[in-house]
Amino acid sequence: MSNVTDVASTTEVLTSTPTSQKPVITTATPTSTTTLTPEELCGKHNTSCDDCLGVSGAKCLWCKSDSSCKPYPYSKVLPSAHECALSEARWGVCWLNFEALIIAVSVIGGVIVLTITCCCIYCCCCRGNNQKKYDKDQHDDEQKLERKAKQDERRAERQSRLDEIRRKYGLMKDDAPYQRFDA
Repeated sequence: MSNVTDVASTTEVLTSTPTSQKPVITTATPTSTTTLTPEELCGKHNTSCDDCLGVSGAKCLWCKSDSSCKPYPYSKVLPSAHECALSEARWGVCWLNFEALIIAVSVIGGVIVLTITCCCIYCCCCRGNNQKKYDKDQHDDEQKLERKAKQDERRAERQSRLDEIRRKYGLMKDDAPYQRFDA
């Protein structure tokens, strides 16, 4: 087993300056930063639920049954029963357990899907049928106008034939039935 120690290396940097000044040599020592694993990070916050869930990025899960802060199992969607029971697991907020969170998200998702489905059915089926009905009504109105025009044409034809027959036999009435008296 070998013991590894961090040795801070010194780096000399030559900075260029205008010709009127002398070059300056500075030394920099890099600082070493350590990154904590999720287990270590959550292990530091085992004091309370609020402290555990206050870790940035909601990376930790609070188990109420054993009062421990554990890293959230991102490889799985839900934490397994041997880690913490769903009724005892808290994630995001302390007042809402995982079972209630799953039910609430499922209900909200179901309502959204149902709303979208109803809107699609209304838009595709109901409004489409109304458009077809409107087109059919418009077609019927056009046919009605055509029939009325033909009927008016036939009526005018009959009237002209009757007027011819009346003229032929002298039965035509004058346009002005009233005559002026000569005084």
